Amino acid sequence: MKSAQVELRPLDRSNVMAMLALRVRPEQERFVASPAKSIAACYVREYGDNFEYTPLVICAGQRVVGYVTIMCDPKTGDDYWVDDIMIEASEQGRGYGKSAVVESVKKILARYPRCRAVQLTCFRGNDLAAAVYRKVGFRVSGRLNPINGEPQYELIAAALDAYRER
Repeated sequence: MKSAQVELRPLDRSNVMAMLALRVRPEQERFVASPAKSIAACYVREYGDNFEYTPLVICAGQRVVGYVTIMCDPKTGDDYWVDDIMIEASEQGRGYGKSAVVESVKKILARYPRCRAVQLTCFRGNDLAAAVYRKVGFRVSGRLNPINGEPQYELIAAALDAYRER
């Protein structure tokens, strides 16, 4: 899988309509929140007030090709999440997802220096995403997400420290 250049930009009025128009393939819909649900989850602080929610669009040049939400509890060392990452169906297979995960981790580490673990959830059956996560250093943690019962992945120790040096 090749890596593509992407930029993560804050969600704002200039790009929200492009985010809302994003779609995955029908067979992928059960793996990721819709753009509207992802925005709503940030707004209502779905996972608690202790988290800082950062909704971002994934851009290739001027095109919005996906979105990601970063959720972080800055009072902890390990409650930092790449959440709701999605690449538009017509843009998949170009390396945007891999690059977006890498950029998300770098953004977390730049803003939260006390971070010692970045986590994400990958639904069973989402083999393409799981392969991307493993490729960039995430490993299955052995824990299940308490909300949806799906496997959690983590980026810790030397694998996380490698991002600090990039």
